Amino acid sequence: MVDCEVLVKMELWKVSQKVSELSDLIPYYFFSLVSSCLSLSTVLVVFSLDTWGVIGIIVISFYVVIPYLLFAVPVQVLFNKHPKKFSVIYFCLYIFFSLPAVFIYSSVLNFDFSMDILTTKNYYAISLLAALFFWFWDSVFLQKKLCIIKRDLQTNKRDRLNGPFQHYFFSKFTISLAFSNVTPSMILLFFRTAVPK
Repeated sequence: MVDCEVLVKMELWKVSQKVSELSDLIPYYFFSLVSSCLSLSTVLVVFSLDTWGVIGIIVISFYVVIPYLLFAVPVQVLFNKHPKKFSVIYFCLYIFFSLPAVFIYSSVLNFDFSMDILTTKNYYAISLLAALFFWFWDSVFLQKKLCIIKRDLQTNKRDRLNGPFQHYFFSKFTISLAFSNVTPSMILLFFRTAVPK
């Protein structure tokens, strides 16, 4: 019978691993979110032809962050389980989710829940731009980082499967060590390749 304490420790270790992976990604989610908000609000201020300037960009960014947090970030987290850089499928799904997000958000802000907004060009333009910016910044910031983390996790898993001493006994260097003269560069090479990190 397996000891319950061991099972609890194993589960805690798994949870701490997931939290560690997520904590590495939080800045990239933040950069993606902020860049998307600033990009969308800049375009909205420029095309509104008002004299809002930088203050308008900042104010609109605070309004835009709410639908991005409620609708786009959960979809982004789901997509980032299988990272694909500049995926057209992800872009289409971001458009699909941005349409109801822009509808709900504009209805709440205007206190008008009629379907009249669906007949305006601005609704579709804002939905498309919101999806485009979020998809672009997600691909720039997160997808590359996630591919690197995924590769590192696969390398760590392979190292664990091979065992911690696999590097010491089966590396090319240790075999050549027995048949040749040892130089300082070979020692450095040994410690760079053989010692687990």
